[in-house]
Amino acid sequence: MMERVEEEQAGFWAVAPDLVAEVVSPNDTAQDVQAKVVEWLAAGVRLVWVVYPDERMVTEYRSLSQVRVLTARDSLDGSDVVPGFTCPLSDLFD
Repeated sequence: MMERVEEEQAGFWAVAPDLVAEVVSPNDTAQDVQAKVVEWLAAGVRLVWVVYPDERMVTEYRSLSQVRVLTARDSLDGSDVVPGFTCPLSDLFD
């Protein structure tokens, strides 16, 4: 049993999560972040939040054509992906 668990932990899950949240660091390039978003959405992720702490904003992706830019006046909303979850961005950044 333990061998099987260790083997599973060494690899990747074969399913995509419903939500991915990526916090962008100063070392991340825009190209790298965009490539990750494209990969996640292609894998079946339903909601991607890319958090830019220095700019105090979040870019929300449901698809490459369904993109919203949220600022400190807005709230994250899990809607159908994480029902009942909301978080004002002002709380996140303060």
